[in-house]
Amino acid sequence: MKIKNHIALIAALFIMLAQVQITFAQTAAKALDDWELLGTRVVDYTLDRDVVALKAPSNQSVTGLKFVVKNGTLNMHKATVHFTNGDTQVIDFPPEVNKTNDGRVMDLKGNTRKIEKVTFWYDTVNKSNDKSVVEVWGK
Repeated sequence: MKIKNHIALIAALFIMLAQVQITFAQTAAKALDDWELLGTRVVDYTLDRDVVALKAPSNQSVTGLKFVVKNGTLNMHKATVHFTNGDTQVIDFPPEVNKTNDGRVMDLKGNTRKIEKVTFWYDTVNKSNDKSVVEVWGK
């Protein structure tokens, strides 16, 4: 009888864990509902500079950016937003950017701005064999 109780308890815990994971996934998806994916970049394991050019440069104005890091951790040294009118803005980051602290909204100076590209300098903290992916979201 005790074995059946243990099995039932373990099954209930697995079901609760699955529900928590689904809730987190739904919350993360809702957090980006009003945001548009502007571009992505797979990053290397070295000190590097990458450019995320907009997938399709448009006349859409953006007031804020989010940088989402998947599959790893980055030491983000600097990021510069390049606007279509030639202006630039440097974005400040926490020392390490990973899935626990990415997605912070970076407000853009001025009113609504039209972005051409985002350049960022980083090195990776390789805690896995996967390369990190940086997504740039705009609103």
